[in-house]
Amino acid sequence: MVLDSYGSKPQLPIFNRLTPRKLNSRGLVKRIALLIVSLVVIYTLFIRNFFFSSSIVSHSAADDNYEFYQATKDGITKQDTSANQNDIDLAAINDQNIQQRSDDTFAEKVEYYDLNDYRGSADGKNQGDVVLFLMPLRNAENVLPMAFYNLMNLTYDHSLIDIAFLVSDCSPDDRTLETVFEYSIALQNGTLVDKLQQEEQEKRTQNVRGSSDLYQLYMDKSYMDGVKKAYSHPETHHKNYRQPFRSVSIFKKDFGQIIGQGFSDRHAVKVQGIRRKLMGRARNWLTSSALKPYHSWVYWRDVDIETCPGDVIEELMQHDYDVMVPNVWRPLPTFLGNEQPYDLNSWIESDPALELAKGLDEDDVIVEGYAEYPTWRAHLAYIRDPNGNAKEVVDLDGVGGVSILARAQIFRQGVHFPAFTFLNHAETEAFGKMAKKMGFKVGGLPHYTIWHIYEPSEDDLKKIAKLERKKRRKGRTKE
Repeated sequence: MVLDSYGSKPQLPIFNRLTPRKLNSRGLVKRIALLIVSLVVIYTLFIRNFFFSSSIVSHSAADDNYEFYQATKDGITKQDTSANQNDIDLAAINDQNIQQRSDDTFAEKVEYYDLNDYRGSADGKNQGDVVLFLMPLRNAENVLPMAFYNLMNLTYDHSLIDIAFLVSDCSPDDRTLETVFEYSIALQNGTLVDKLQQEEQEKRTQNVRGSSDLYQLYMDKSYMDGVKKAYSHPETHHKNYRQPFRSVSIFKKDFGQIIGQGFSDRHAVKVQGIRRKLMGRARNWLTSSALKPYHSWVYWRDVDIETCPGDVIEELMQHDYDVMVPNVWRPLPTFLGNEQPYDLNSWIESDPALELAKGLDEDDVIVEGYAEYPTWRAHLAYIRDPNGNAKEVVDLDGVGGVSILARAQIFRQGVHFPAFTFLNHAETEAFGKMAKKMGFKVGGLPHYTIWHIYEPSEDDLKKIAKLERKKRRKGRTKE
């Protein structure tokens, strides 16, 4: 039983205000007979089915097909979520359950939650607030070691974090799901650090450097030293690095995403609206599947974050906003200027953008950072001062999805990631606008920065190849 009592608690009916009417004996008998018949009908149609029905539900919609797994220190358990269960004899199961259950059993199955207890505190770590950590994955096998290192590095009490992964629309030869299985089991039994370090050692032993790794030779040395430090001796970060999490759940469901995972594929302006609406569907599905009444906060994190402070949850939480995001930048090779803003979806609304929206079709999606959509908004990324106060907050309208902390109650009250065009936006930007429309506080930290991994574009790779050829020619000349 969930008591959604954000305001005052509901009062019981005041029966003593009813004034009984006098009845003669014949009328009384008729009313008693009618009452008995009504109770029999209610029992037959509702109470018996409600209390004694099996928990197995048959669905006919193909879109309901998904796979659900839970990771423990002993392995992976799979819950059957198949939509084709018409061959199950529900009547027989019901009869068996009726014989086995007692009044005490029913009492044990009643759960009571007063949602006033799960509002989400600015001091959630010390108040025991449970955080739901959500991470969508697609063809993410290569970056999973980095993602799990960053998971372990979280300083928020691991026993207060439920993790839920959504694996969707991966290529046939991709091993994201299998790798998440392996890492999640090791994570929960405290051996993941050893497993990851062994894998890294084996990779070094092979001494194989792919062409996609050459960019590291052209990155800022101080940045790469910081990355190396972050992953070389991770257990020095905090004492509870190996501590298991409260739970780890893994969902497998496809949404029909066919856009490629290459940098150019994902960031082309013509696919942005389609891509973001599909991502909105995936985010909403994962939220609704994983969110429980006892969750006070929901934290969304992209898998391809390279470096991030371990206290990011506490830092975002302490400002007591309903939605809070950090700044997100990415490193660049030295020939491109060392660094640049990555997430331009966190912004403050502008008059030119509102005028632009008036001239668009209802279903058009404005995409930030593209010449086709001159919005002239103030972006959180460009407000950044590397030496600024990391605790400074600015109010936002749109937010990016790389790292979002939000109170769980806003999802319970209807805020979501629109998988349709909402005020000429979709997914996370529309999420921010919707939250503000419903009266919630949305903010960002311009000087608190996390770093997205650098993904070379096709032009970047051509430039690196050209520099490598030039380097080799110089080497041959010296010889």
